[in-house]
Amino acid sequence: MNIKSISILGLAFLATFLFSCEGTQKESDQVETIEAEFENERKELKSELEDLQSEIDQKIEELKAKKEEATEEMKAELEQAEKELKDEKSEVEKALKDVEKATENTWKDVKSAAKKTSKDIEKEWNDLKSNVEDLFKKN
Repeated sequence: MNIKSISILGLAFLATFLFSCEGTQKESDQVETIEAEFENERKELKSELEDLQSEIDQKIEELKAKKEEATEEMKAELEQAEKELKDEKSEVEKALKDVEKATENTWKDVKSAAKKTSKDIEKEWNDLKSNVEDLFKKN
């Protein structure tokens, strides 16, 4: 082979190598972006669930305070409401564990389940609040 052919082959090889490295870098950047988004979403959802957990604790304390001024009949209903809140707190704790264990492959399902748990608890709170208010209006 002559020097001209070797030079052309060398340049072709170099160009191919450079283009393949550029594609690999773009793929690597995309993977890093996806991982960062996943971690940010996970931290955000975890924070929301922890806030929800704190709100449940606060509502439990409010019910305990209401029990002090309640009649015996009302106390039984308030204790039932407290039990329901503790059950909801257990659901939130489970959702938190699932979020912490989630992988990129399971994230979509875990995220959906955790958001559904939050939404269901919000609805149950509204019902509970209404029931407690009605209970105190009766007596």
